[in-house]
Amino acid sequence: MRRSHARAAAFRAAVELFRLFGHPLRVIIFQRLARTPMTAGELAKGLPIRRSAVVQHLKLLQAARLVEALADGRRRIYQIRRRGLVPLADWLQHHFAVQSRHRPG
Repeated sequence: MRRSHARAAAFRAAVELFRLFGHPLRVIIFQRLARTPMTAGELAKGLPIRRSAVVQHLKLLQAARLVEALADGRRRIYQIRRRGLVPLADWLQHHFAVQSRHRPG
C-alpha cells in the first residue's frame, strides 16, 4: 500500500473513532470500562437509558474493536481494548509531529 493510501486509511479509522465518541453516553460507557470491567446492567446504573440501550452502544464499541465481552457463565463482562485506540493515537501523534516541524523557532 502506498504511503498516501495508508495515511488515508489511518485517517478514516481515526474519523470513525471520533464519530463513535461523538455520543456522550458512549464516552461515559468507555470511561467506566476503562476504570473496571462491568456488565451491561452495571453500566446502565446511573445512566438515563435502559440496559438494552447500553447493549446497543456496547455493540457499536465492539464493532470498532474498542470493547470486548468476556463470558462469565450467563453474564457478559465488558472491558476496553486499549489497542482499539491506536488509530486515534497515531493520528494525533502525526499531527503533533507535523505541528512541531512547522513551529517557528
